Amino acid sequence: MLLLLLALGVLVLRLAELRAGAATERAATAPTAPDATAPAARDAPATAPAAHDAPATAPAARDAPATAPAARDAPATAPAAHEAPTPATAPRLAWLAAAAAVAVALLPALRDARALAGPGAALWKDASSHLAIAHDIATSGLPHGWIATNNGGFPVALHYPPVGWLLAAALIRLGAAPVVAVKGLGLAAFIAAPLAVLAAGRAGGARPASAAAGAVALAWVAPYVQFAGGWPSFFLLGLLSQILVIPLVIAWAAAVIRPARFELGPALAAACAATHPQVFTAGAAVLAAAAIAAWDRPLCARALRSLAGGGLLAIALYGPGIASMAAPFGWPPGLGWRHIGFGPERVLPWALEGDLLDYDHAPVIGSAWIAACMLHATRLRAPGSRAALAASAAALLLSMSGGWLAGAGPLGRALLSVFQPMRALALLPLVAAATIVTALDLSAAALARIGAALAARAARGALRAHPALAPRLPTALAPRLPTALAALLPAALAIIAAVEIPARAADLHVLAKNQASLVASRGCRPPVEGFDPELIARWLAEAPYGRASYAAEDTLATCSKVHAADLRRAVPMAFSTGAGAHVGAHAAAFLKVAPERPGSAARAEALGVRTLIHLTAQRPGPPEAWALVDRRGQVELSRRVGGTDYVGLGCVREVWRGREADLLAALFEHLEQPRTVLDTPGELVALEASRGPLERVAVADDGCDAARASVREVPREPGAYEATVDAEAPVDVVFRATAYDGWRVRDGGAELVPRRVAPGFFAVRVGPGRHHLEAVVALPWFYLPALALACGAALALGAPRLWRPLLRRGRLPVAMRR
Repeated sequence: MLLLLLALGVLVLRLAELRAGAATERAATAPTAPDATAPAARDAPATAPAAHDAPATAPAARDAPATAPAARDAPATAPAAHEAPTPATAPRLAWLAAAAAVAVALLPALRDARALAGPGAALWKDASSHLAIAHDIATSGLPHGWIATNNGGFPVALHYPPVGWLLAAALIRLGAAPVVAVKGLGLAAFIAAPLAVLAAGRAGGARPASAAAGAVALAWVAPYVQFAGGWPSFFLLGLLSQILVIPLVIAWAAAVIRPARFELGPALAAACAATHPQVFTAGAAVLAAAAIAAWDRPLCARALRSLAGGGLLAIALYGPGIASMAAPFGWPPGLGWRHIGFGPERVLPWALEGDLLDYDHAPVIGSAWIAACMLHATRLRAPGSRAALAASAAALLLSMSGGWLAGAGPLGRALLSVFQPMRALALLPLVAAATIVTALDLSAAALARIGAALAARAARGALRAHPALAPRLPTALAPRLPTALAALLPAALAIIAAVEIPARAADLHVLAKNQASLVASRGCRPPVEGFDPELIARWLAEAPYGRASYAAEDTLATCSKVHAADLRRAVPMAFSTGAGAHVGAHAAAFLKVAPERPGSAARAEALGVRTLIHLTAQRPGPPEAWALVDRRGQVELSRRVGGTDYVGLGCVREVWRGREADLLAALFEHLEQPRTVLDTPGELVALEASRGPLERVAVADDGCDAARASVREVPREPGAYEATVDAEAPVDVVFRATAYDGWRVRDGGAELVPRRVAPGFFAVRVGPGRHHLEAVVALPWFYLPALALACGAALALGAPRLWRPLLRRGRLPVAMRR
């Protein structure tokens, strides 16, 4: 019923506008007296709000078809009133009022700023992992470009976007409290997004009230799926990179839409790619669809240059990681909704029922988006309307494409390895806001035209009844009625905002209050007897050499991370939350210590775990393998006795050969079995890539004997391992760090060739004798130069006026061309 009413309203508005345009055209061409109706027809365009933006005074509106669709709409019916306002014509006071309105709408978030982003703020979900990595970068640096914070570690930037970590690390180095560095960045990005919409609207020629409405809608979107943006994406899920990229995407689109002597589009696209490649990929597709639909050559050229700038940096930043993608890197089989998202059978009903962007609230934003699309559908001759419809369709299709890609065979799986359709949901609020802004501009212009026509009609009727009013009635009535009708939209928007914002802000306030209460209580929900974040922090700060871990992904681990108890740890954690803090197969492997099961000491040694924090019911055994160090209530600290840590000894007893995808799937399947390679750390399984089907081959006895060897490790910086091995027989020395092409292992002056072993570590074979082994990782030698070249290319693409003459000079004369 609501959709029918929206469609009816759009239809009535469009028909009324067309009728008003026809009446204005007839009045302008009718042979009437010059002192009667002609002045009204002549004065109305000069004073009506939508009629003062003639094409000659609005060059920016002509160059921005994607944000100012009214600038091209209905030229035959209203030639003097078809331009949208531009920054040059919109009063500065109106923009100041719009900025004040957006600031007032953001006040509820600022009221809770201390609870959300203060020194005592709770670290929810992925935020704890982002903080741990940023803190390690700030304190230890990146001497080898390796992040050893969680599990087996990984190279910086090759597989995960580094901007959020680097920004937070820089703030920590500058003296900011660690929690404030991460949570403050998220809060700043949340506030910056609606302000970016307002600035983009002003640059693109939107009306102040329309831009303010889009900004407020983006700020207080309430998505059913928290990945879809708004404050839940960060303050509930901790998606730092996603919330940081949103204002950049808005600025990128605005830079593409508005021409300039130096284009910022390529540089902003590159910043988006470095901040969140998944959102950049989806944003590139949406922007390309909008530019093609607008079919404006300069706009398409600017969009293409920006995509080239972002694409070059993405290739330089992530290309080496994609090229070296091998087990244990990669997504698990049976991808769930967190990766592929939801299909049309879920997304479309959410959109139509109002849950997609207005869950548990009045369907204001979602309904406005649908109504805006309906209005644009009635103006397909306008480039801006076509662009808005194409962007909306592209964003929805991308967000629903996961199931289609998963069923598209090898090509679909390859695309899913580098693109998450779930992340395309983050663009839906942005596209909705842009579509609403442009539709409000169209509606305001339509109401102004209707008002001008009504004023002219009323003036003609009054003149026939009262000829004495002829000298002043047209000039008095013409400016007031269009202005009054055009003011209906801002008034309606203000009423809706006054009703809806408090209810939506209340959800954020309740969240902030609950998180502040949890931090203040220094406890858990549900409660855990004996839990004390200061005690956990002290245990981890005093942990000996080797990794530390929690027994399982349970309430104890979650509470410790919420309170940032593991921030002051002295060793890496064999535990992580968040896809940006671990490597594919290791996410499963490092949860398999299972201290309550027999053989936990062997599994812990296979993963390099020395310290374990657990509940009483999870106490590991036997006592000769695990020492109970401390306890409080149900929370206990145990330490593994004997064995090795990061560098272990073993012998390869089996080899798995196959395609990388098959090896990765086999690893995940194997780790779910009751008994795995982790139960026998001395018996290694080598992983070898081949083009054939997966095969498992037993290795004949070659004299290897780990029992006749010993290892003594030397602590090193992140990205380096050093050990002395004394062997009486050949032995395989396993380094329990993530296997990656950049590792170089030396035995004195000789370089050894490493091989991958399950569950994704690397090992080298040494013969009898004493060996001084050193494993050091390094990024590709061309990595930093390629990044510098890509950044330079992105900046150069923004100055086409500089390099176009060079290209022209290099052309051969026409007569000499072949």
